[in-house]
This record gives sequence, C-alpha cells and structure tokens, in this order.
Amino acid sequence: MVFYFVQRGETLYHIAKRYQTTVHAIVAANRLEDPNAICPGQALVIPKPGEVPSPPPGGIVHLVRPGETVFYLARKFDTSPQEILKANQIVHPEFILPGQQLVIPERTETCDEWPMLGRTAGRTATSPVILDGRLSEAWSFVPRRPGNVVPSSPVIRYERVFVGQTDGAYYALDKGTGRVRWRYVPGEKRTMTPLPPAPEGRPLATPAAFDGIVYLGGSDGTVYAVDALEGRTIWRFHTGGPITSSPAVTGGLVYLGSWDGTICALEAKTGAMVWRVTAGGPVADPVAVGDDIVFARAVGGDLLALDGQSGELEWQQSDVPSGAPVFAELVVLVGDRAFDPTSGALLWRAEAPATAAVARLDMVIYPDRAVDLFTGAPRWLAAAEGGAPAAQVACGTQLLAVQAGELIARDVATGQVLWHQSLGAAASLPPAVAPGLLALVMDDGRLRAYRTAAEKGGRNRGC
Repeated sequence: MVFYFVQRGETLYHIAKRYQTTVHAIVAANRLEDPNAICPGQALVIPKPGEVPSPPPGGIVHLVRPGETVFYLARKFDTSPQEILKANQIVHPEFILPGQQLVIPERTETCDEWPMLGRTAGRTATSPVILDGRLSEAWSFVPRRPGNVVPSSPVIRYERVFVGQTDGAYYALDKGTGRVRWRYVPGEKRTMTPLPPAPEGRPLATPAAFDGIVYLGGSDGTVYAVDALEGRTIWRFHTGGPITSSPAVTGGLVYLGSWDGTICALEAKTGAMVWRVTAGGPVADPVAVGDDIVFARAVGGDLLALDGQSGELEWQQSDVPSGAPVFAELVVLVGDRAFDPTSGALLWRAEAPATAAVARLDMVIYPDRAVDLFTGAPRWLAAAEGGAPAAQVACGTQLLAVQAGELIARDVATGQVLWHQSLGAAASLPPAVAPGLLALVMDDGRLRAYRTAAEKGGRNRGC
C-alpha cells in the first residue's frame, strides 16, 4: 500500500498519471465522493498496478472467462487492447483474471449515428448516411408544459434521441416511437442556484453521448454526466457561469466552455478536472477538437489553440470573425477563414458568408457555395432562391439544408438540387441523422422525427 500526500495545485488526474493508475481507481480506494474535492496535505491511498477496482461507468461490461485475454477481447469487440487497458485502469495485459468484470469501451472512431453537435469532436457536420428523399414523419414530441427556453439540437445514439427542450429539461426519447425514457432537469438538485434562461436567447447546450454516458450543460453552470439508458447522475462539475457550449468528447476527455470565461477539460468517466484555462471572455460557442488540440473562441475574442492534455496555449489568432471553430484535418475553420491548425497562420479567406461551415473530404461548404479545402477557391455557387439555409449537414454525397421551411438536398460535388421536402414550419437548428432516422427541432420547439430510407456510405464500426 502506497500513501501519497497531495501537494498544492495538484489534481487527482495528474496524480493518477504519475502512479500509472487512474482517477477511478484512486476514488474507489479512498471512497471519495468528489474527485475534485482534494486539498493540499490530504493523504491518499494509491492502488498498486494490478489491483482491480470495480469497473468505471459506461461501456459494455464483460465477465472474463477462463482462457480469455485482452487481445482476444479486443478482436471480439472490435476495439484495441490499449483502449481496454485504459478503460479499466490495467497497467499490463496479463493483469486480468477469470471472473473479473471489464468495461469494453466504444471505439474512438465515430459511428454512423449522430452522438454530438456536428457529429464529431471536430464539428465537421458530416455523416456517411445517405438519404434517398423519401421521408415520412414518424413521431413528434413537445413537453407537457412547454416553457420559453430555446431548445438544443438533437443527437442520436443507443436507439435514443437526446435533446434539450423548451421547459429547460433534457429528454431521452425512444428512437422508434418517441416515448420518453427519462427526463433530466439541470439544477433541480442545486437549490442554491436557480435555472435562468440561456443567455441572449441562445439554445441549450446540445448533449453529447459517448460510451454509455450523456453529457449535459446546464444554465446553472454545471456539467452533468448522466447514464444514457437510465438517466441517473454519474457525476457533476460546476463552473462559474451558464453553459451553452456543447460538450465535445474524445480521447477519454470532455471539453467545453462556460460563460464564466473558462474552457475545461474533464475526465469523461469521473468528471475529474484535467485542466481549466481562461479564454479572455465568455465561451458561448462549442469548441472543436482535433489532433489533440482544442480550438475555442470567446465572445468577441481571439481564436485559441490549446494542448488537449495540458491546456497550454499552442497559438493565438486575433484575425478571426465570430462563430464556432471547425476542425477539418488540414485546416481549422472559423467563418470564412481557414487557419493552419499547428501554427495559426491564415491560409485563405473565402468570398463566402462568415457562418459555420460543413467540412467534407476536400471541400468546405457554406450556405451558398462550396470552396476547395486547401485553397479556398470556388467549387460551385448555389442559387439564392428562398434565402440562405439556416443549417446544413453533409450526408454521404448529399448536402442537406434546412431552408425556408423545407429540407433541400443538393449534390455535394455540384450543388445541384436533388430533392426537397416541405416541413410545414420554420426550423433553424441543425438536424441529427442516423440510419433510418432524421431528427429536427422546429422553431416552435417541437421535435420531429422522420423515418428515412437511408443507406450507409461505409461500414458501421461503432463509436
């Protein structure tokens, strides 16, 4: 048994890395209620390598059978030995025993569903699912007592649709029927902090669903990790301001900004703080993550590139328009401009509206045109009939736009209209697309789900 005395400024996350264990193992060994409530001088029991705590929440729980190895389980569940070891605080592949419970984590690659805003942590808004245009309304949902809160965009995962609604609550709805599986009200347990409306009429933070957990941002300034199937609280982390920045989940961490002017990185399983930095102003828009770099922009502030593991500033760029960043592998996009993700140098500026773009392969698609990813040169220009789209996503070889009460599908390569369908009402938030379903929140707050004759553009490998 090893005892360690916490030093000033240390976090449980960094102590766990130093001793080649994890936060969950230390929390279990010391029966800690809050991994962030440690103080200098506090004595902690540090588990030895190979000591097996109960498995962390989320993922598939597998009971190890005689003869099974980490390498066998990785092949069986289509993941990697490293991911299994990391998820279960195991230092060496030989440290598993028959009868032991192991969490099998989801793959780090994105699935065919839509688990977070923009579908990926890079916020590219691109899906391999192809829609053939034959959409039929499957169900719709509105809270029993609607309020005046601006709802979030929907996400789709685990055969459920997760969405924040006008009553300020988050809902998990059955993907096939729209039946409510659970309802969660941020701030309901925090009697000292009221639940104000989203600042400046901004929508609730879009949830993020990954590895069996749904991450919610509350107007009470709290990040909530909720069991995706049951709706019970797993952990919570309080910031100093409302959260409208939708969480991004990747590499075992959750990234998001707050209206208190900070950007946070939290361990996904425990909520332990990895780092927290000041952005120079309220962070209202979602961050984007790629190549272990976090790209974020404060309201009226600079574009920041932060190291995903330490939060250290990589570079800072002041010549940026308003809007949320999008990581597109070789460039990071903000409005009509593209920057080098490693240096922050301006690469090109498009003759396009300074709004959020969709990044697909070698193209960047704006509301009225597409440009080359590498140069910003025009690829096609769309007709301006009906005004500019309120939101767009790329589905396979199609660009799906929400425009003037219609869904309009264009050919990604040419911009030619392929099909369109009336919605019967206005909508301005981006939809979520998964095999067999398209979910869209209307401007009146009603969530509509459409059945689709969808075809996958690639093999579904799971999240």
